[in-house]
Amino acid sequence: MAIKVVVQFNALKDRQEAFETIMHSVSADLQGVSGCQGVEVLKDLDDACRFTLVESWENEAIHKAHIEGLIADGTWAMISGHLAEDPVSGYFQTL
Repeated sequence: MAIKVVVQFNALKDRQEAFETIMHSVSADLQGVSGCQGVEVLKDLDDACRFTLVESWENEAIHKAHIEGLIADGTWAMISGHLAEDPVSGYFQTL
């Protein structure tokens, strides 16, 4: 079953621009990842440090395997170094 992953990020104020660049890269890179069916990056209108990532995946297991790869290769450590707090995420289905 296709799923949506929604992730909310709060970037550090002094790393907001760099994090926005990362989000542009994530958007472009995810398009080529097997099992990813689409991605949208949203920036909060009232808080330039708040971002929401909405991803579509074939299933939850494929997404979790992708995240494990990001952790293993150090990509997640690089991304999380730009954050003021841990991201909040969840899995959803379209009604």
